[in-house]
Amino acid sequence: MRGDLVIVRAFRGVPLVRRVWEEVAQGVYITDDTLFERLSKGENTVQPVGFPREDVFKYDPDLAKDMDTLYQAGEWDWTKLAPV
Repeated sequence: MRGDLVIVRAFRGVPLVRRVWEEVAQGVYITDDTLFERLSKGENTVQPVGFPREDVFKYDPDLAKDMDTLYQAGEWDWTKLAPV
């Protein structure tokens, strides 16, 4: 799962596309592309952020392309996404 794109439910329900760094029993550690590259190279950087499993969903490219527009219009529907 490391490196996979996911959609996460961030603060105030904002949907974000991020990369998985690590999956553990308690949740999923997430990072952005830039930090993912740094971590992969072993560079000293900000550590990934842990998210509870219920806030991490499989990446859906069709939904992701319209994500910001749907969220801003109040039409984003989390039930259309599959949990990881």
